[in-house]
Amino acid sequence: MPSLGHHALVLLLHAMRRRRIYASAKSLQRGIAQVRRTGPAAPPAPGAALSVGRQELAGHPVFTLAPARPVQAPRPVLYLHGGGYARPITQQHWGFLAWLVRTTGCEVTVPLYPLAPESTCTDTLAWVHAVHAQLATQHAPEAIHLMGDSAGGGLALALAQNLRDAGQPPAAQMVLITPWVDVAVPYPAAVHTARRDPMLALAGVREAGRLYAGALPLDHPAVSPAWGDVAGLPPMTVFVATRDLLGHDALAFAERVQQAGGALELHRGEGLVHVWPLLPVPEARAARAAIARRLAQLRSGAGGEVLFNK
Repeated sequence: MPSLGHHALVLLLHAMRRRRIYASAKSLQRGIAQVRRTGPAAPPAPGAALSVGRQELAGHPVFTLAPARPVQAPRPVLYLHGGGYARPITQQHWGFLAWLVRTTGCEVTVPLYPLAPESTCTDTLAWVHAVHAQLATQHAPEAIHLMGDSAGGGLALALAQNLRDAGQPPAAQMVLITPWVDVAVPYPAAVHTARRDPMLALAGVREAGRLYAGALPLDHPAVSPAWGDVAGLPPMTVFVATRDLLGHDALAFAERVQQAGGALELHRGEGLVHVWPLLPVPEARAARAAIARRLAQLRSGAGGEVLFNK
């Protein structure tokens, strides 16, 4: 049963009419126009525990968050933020990433990838691939951890499939936080779940997927990696939520990975909302502890077990 803190957050989201952003195609487009004027949230300021670097790749910023004091052989993480492929990074993301650096000592690369509708899947995935290639000149490719939430989780999965198909070494692991793995959101039960979802609505989510797909069909694996081959992917930790209209497709994807013999650790948030590990709710503490623990296990050579918690 969700905590009182989670119930309070749901009430707040309803009061703020948070899901109106995705209420319709027009609502989505109005929201995109607004966030283009305001731009992405600024990264945290450097401090005693955190260093922040910035570079650009083909005109788009790539930030690096790392411990202020050098760490021997820091674990490289490539983190792709959510936002329906159309909305920029938020303070919520930066807060989570600062926590990740402070807690694990990781070095986190945060690319602000090109957004839809100005950019579509083909260009965005190619740009993210270039970021990964640059990171792989600084670290062994098999040492890089891929992470992402929502659309960023889908993009991280598409990148992993892309690397595999190109014959490149797999990442150390993936951590996917309520990933958007099929932009069409085809699972029939999503219609029912959408009535209870305080953050997302089907019409706007599907419009965002259409904008991101561009000329590609919605079921192209680059757009919707749920349609791609699950063989040969890195070990993964997947967080899903049952009050999230994207959760059904993410669960179905996790089942495919399990059936194919892939290494999968699934965390199912019963009654929880989209991206709950990033939110200020009590349940997030356990989720974040699991992320830190999983990174530490892989660093020491552990992992490979399949945990499927229903």
